[in-house]
Amino acid sequence: MEDDGVGMKASELDLPDTSGDIGEHVGMANVDIRLRSMFGDRYGLRIDTALGVGTKVSMRVPRSHPASAGEGRR
Repeated sequence: MEDDGVGMKASELDLPDTSGDIGEHVGMANVDIRLRSMFGDRYGLRIDTALGVGTKVSMRVPRSHPASAGEGRR
């Protein structure tokens, strides 16, 4: 997901770090934590933002993984 809105300073982006502190962005933090716990630290959310430029949110997941095999397919 990407926008060209007002963005924010990178220092204002308060996603969880390795200490587990989720700050104020609980919804996004929960998604990131769940993805990392399921697939490993190479995966999860990545947020790029700059004040006056916009924000881009990317979700990195493996192409295939035993935990997700067959889920959602009918």
